[in-house]
Amino acid sequence: MKKWKIFVINLAESKDRLGACAQQLDDAGLDFERIEAVNGLSMSAETLSQLYQFAESDYYKELSPGEIGCCLSHQQVWKKIIEDELDFAVVLEDDFVLQDSASDAIQTLAELDTSWDIIKLGETPIKRRAIHQIPKNDFSLVTYNKVPAGTYAQAISAEGAKKLLAYDGFIQRPIDIDIQYWWERDLKVFGLLPYSILVDRQKLSDIGKNSSQDDARSQAKKSFWKQLTSRLYFLFKNKKERAKRLNQLD
Repeated sequence: MKKWKIFVINLAESKDRLGACAQQLDDAGLDFERIEAVNGLSMSAETLSQLYQFAESDYYKELSPGEIGCCLSHQQVWKKIIEDELDFAVVLEDDFVLQDSASDAIQTLAELDTSWDIIKLGETPIKRRAIHQIPKNDFSLVTYNKVPAGTYAQAISAEGAKKLLAYDGFIQRPIDIDIQYWWERDLKVFGLLPYSILVDRQKLSDIGKNSSQDDARSQAKKSFWKQLTSRLYFLFKNKKERAKRLNQLD
């Protein structure tokens, strides 16, 4: 039997959100462990600069302190997966909405024969196209044409956690965008459809917000040339590596 946990990432000051998360999981008969989110807004400029520098990154938008804190928060979960010797963990940010199928989805994760590192359990706002499907129980393990952004609901395997932690250096991109570059760490990324966890669009997670509470990415400083080169690189590599992955699956 596989060993797994549910982790909920939650800021210390977001007690109401934690209460709502706990109620949902309790109603579904699911235990969880809270991981205190790193508040990037409370970090000094010196500390932030040791973790991230826009000039050194290859992402075209400057990350906000909240996005840096979000990266660090997820890193804490990956370490816990390894420390607790789990086979996998379901990792939730505190803006999720459980569906009735959530327990069945987790059970399906535990029964999968396919090797995987990350499985998306929800997606917002853009729905990515599934280009390969492996039926399992009442679900399908899908490969996307492009891995969805967002990290509010996903499963991480022990092997996936090790791969994600293997990189040692500056934070390059927001965590969800980094996962879209899955080939850089040989991440096996899938989705489990139909999705069993939705996002509450009325109260998006606190952990990635910037100081003005606006959408960090729409307000970020941008580099046109970084944007051009990174998009061209991504389109080429995603298509090339995706074809290789599909051949492996077939």
